[in-house]
Amino acid sequence: MIEIGAFHGKSTGDLVGWATRRGARITAVDPSPQAELLELAAVHPELELLEATSHEALCELPRADAVLLDGDHNWYTLIEELRLIEARAPGADLPLIMLHDLGWPLARRDSYYAPERIPPEHRQPLARRTFLLPGAPGVVERGMPFECVAAREGGPRNGILTAVEDFVGERAELRLAIVPAFFGLGVLWHREAPWAEAVEAIISPWDRNPLLARMEENRVAHMAERWGLYGRLEISIAELNRHRERRQALHGMLGSHAFALAESLSRLHSRALSGR
Repeated sequence: MIEIGAFHGKSTGDLVGWATRRGARITAVDPSPQAELLELAAVHPELELLEATSHEALCELPRADAVLLDGDHNWYTLIEELRLIEARAPGADLPLIMLHDLGWPLARRDSYYAPERIPPEHRQPLARRTFLLPGAPGVVERGMPFECVAAREGGPRNGILTAVEDFVGERAELRLAIVPAFFGLGVLWHREAPWAEAVEAIISPWDRNPLLARMEENRVAHMAERWGLYGRLEISIAELNRHRERRQALHGMLGSHAFALAESLSRLHSRALSGR
């Protein structure tokens, strides 16, 4: 199995546990692996770690039985990943592909870890260190924080669900299921794969399930609201700290010799004026 986008290695650890029990091997791909992932790879021989971009790795790696795509979440990166996987394993040899974050907020809006790696013609106008809210196509002052995203939601070649749909739309032999929970899980496979019916039986009850979709909509709304409250709380704390600093400065000034001298001079001046 190939995992694209491992970072800290949290999901990689779960995959390694599964691989150990099944006699499988995991190849984790990440251009910037964090310390936890490096430590995990050092103690688990069934885990191979490649410090490379997804496009670099997928050009070289042999065909896998399954691929988990959870790397850079933008249209260009994902559709190229899918094309590279297909090039190594065309037709019914296509591996089982699982994709994360096909729901809000990145279904129809690109996100970029390293926007300079994206060709300019495939890069959306950017908004940096900004916030998103469900139902807001632009950016907002408070909400879920993002380091670098498309300034607007929607439109062609924008978002990872758009990328998957564009890829599948040209290939009637592929089946895409979407489980609308925890930002959206996509499952993609070839209809003629020998295991296709087994996957269909497991996934189809959850595919675009309206109850799950409503629960997820409610979850992300509350989560975004919570992020907004955090932002307002940070502003309130900052204002309180500024008020405290001003008060301390005022107290220090009131207790200073210079202020006492100025106050004495002011009183003498007032008495002199009143005696005229």
